[in-house]
Amino acid sequence: MASFLPTPLFLPCGWDFSLFTAKRVYMRRSPALKAGALILLFLTVCISGCTQSTAGGDDTGGVTDQHIQALSSDDPDTELAAITWLTQAGEPAVQPIIDSFATGDNKTRIYGAFILQEIGAPAIPPLVAALDSEDTDTRSICGTTLVGMGAPAVPYLLDALERGDSDTQNVKQVLVRIGEPALPALQAAALSPNPTFAAEADALIKSIYFTAKFREDTQNMTAAAA
Repeated sequence: MASFLPTPLFLPCGWDFSLFTAKRVYMRRSPALKAGALILLFLTVCISGCTQSTAGGDDTGGVTDQHIQALSSDDPDTELAAITWLTQAGEPAVQPIIDSFATGDNKTRIYGAFILQEIGAPAIPPLVAALDSEDTDTRSICGTTLVGMGAPAVPYLLDALERGDSDTQNVKQVLVRIGEPALPALQAAALSPNPTFAAEADALIKSIYFTAKFREDTQNMTAAAA
C-alpha cells in the first residue's frame, strides 16, 4: 500500500500498518470520529507488539461479527463503514469486539480498541472485566484501551480493585499508566474506611509520583547529554 512517507510503519508481527492508512481513515472519518484519530495512532504503537493470531472458529453470521471482520478487509471504504457502524452500534458491539482481540489480526485489534474508546462509558466495565482474561493479548489491549480512556475509567478500576473481582495487579498497572488523571479518585480512596483498600490507593499514588519523577529525571539526563 502506498504511503505519504517514504516507508510505512512496519509492525513487529509482520503486518504493515502504514501511516497512510491511519491518515486516510482520519481524513475520511466523520467529525465525531476525527477527535479520536490521535488515539488510533497511539494504539497502533501500543498494540502492535502483541502476538498476531489467526482468526479461528466458525463465523456466527451475526451483523456485528461481519462488521468486525470487515475491519481488516484492506478496502479503506469498507473499513471506514465498519468503524462507523460499530461505533454507532454502541454497547451491543462492545463484548464482540473484546472477544475479537484473542483471535483477530492486528488491524482488527487496533480499530477495535479505537471503536471502544469512541463508544466510551458503556465499554469500560467489560474492558475492566477483560483484564482478568486468560488471553494475554486481550489483557494487554484492554489495558491500553483503558489507559487511553483516562479519568472516566478510574472509578470502575478502583471499584474492581476494592472488590477484587478482576486481576488486581493488572488493574493497578492500568491506574499507574493513567497517571495524574487518576490521582483525585485515588486520594479519595486513600481515605476509605477499608484499611486494605486505602493502603493500596496510597501505594498507587506513590507509584504515580515516582513514575512521573523517574520520567522527568530521565528526560533531564537525556537533554543534558545531548
